[in-house]
Amino acid sequence: MHGRFCNGEAVLHKIIRVMIADDSSIARDIVAEGIQAHRGERYIEIEQASNGRAALEILQAKRIDVAFVDIHMPGLNGPEVVSAMRDTQSNDCLTVAMSSSLDDKAESVLKRFGAYHFLQKPFSPAEISEIIATYRIMTRSYPILVVDDSGTMRKLTRKVLESSRFEFEVSEADSADAALKALSRAKFELVLTDFHMPGVDGLELAGSIRDLSSKVGIYMMSTNDTTYLERSAAFVGISGFLKKPFNAADIDMLMHDYLEIDKPKFGKVRDVFSFIERERKAS
Repeated sequence: MHGRFCNGEAVLHKIIRVMIADDSSIARDIVAEGIQAHRGERYIEIEQASNGRAALEILQAKRIDVAFVDIHMPGLNGPEVVSAMRDTQSNDCLTVAMSSSLDDKAESVLKRFGAYHFLQKPFSPAEISEIIATYRIMTRSYPILVVDDSGTMRKLTRKVLESSRFEFEVSEADSADAALKALSRAKFELVLTDFHMPGVDGLELAGSIRDLSSKVGIYMMSTNDTTYLERSAAFVGISGFLKKPFNAADIDMLMHDYLEIDKPKFGKVRDVFSFIERERKAS
């Protein structure tokens, strides 16, 4: 899961708590070896379990940030552990399922209960290290400016951002003019702007932002996703398009694209411009 690190890496003192649950000691050792690569940069605690019930006890006893869970374990299997996780203090941890194969039933349960990724055995320590690197990217703070003339929509958008796996420092602007003033005073990595606004609309605002910076990620929100509008957005340099209503999974997808992180197995997949998908189906 390769990605590009941005400025502002999460602070060193924040502990990453990892659980490795697998009845194979060899598999647990491989996962632990991959995690060790990050110990020079972050404090990492590792808990190990050799069966599903022991794994669930760990999840209940302390808050786990990243869980590597084997699908086939004695006691409780992986999907059963993941489904029970929602009633623990680790209910929002980044969960990676592991097995030599993944059947439809297990995949359905893992998706339904919020598992993030699937690793097929055999895997290498390097693959584990990449997942921890991805988690570190996801949990650094991203300054984002939400631009919408509707206070209700700004509030709803803030709640969606707070539900994402990514962490954001959210600022708000109620107009294009207010957004440009905010951008002149502070540094933002992303701008999430509505298209329909009185006066200067989202397209014009995006063009003004692009004149200031080629690095800011600009994403357009709208109830419309017409090919004309999306092509116009792409032309002025907008990074992607979010059709209202959207949810935290859409934000996660957007961030994976923006940060160039490989898509997780259980993540939502959608083109940042839907006209690409429409033209693909038409060809």
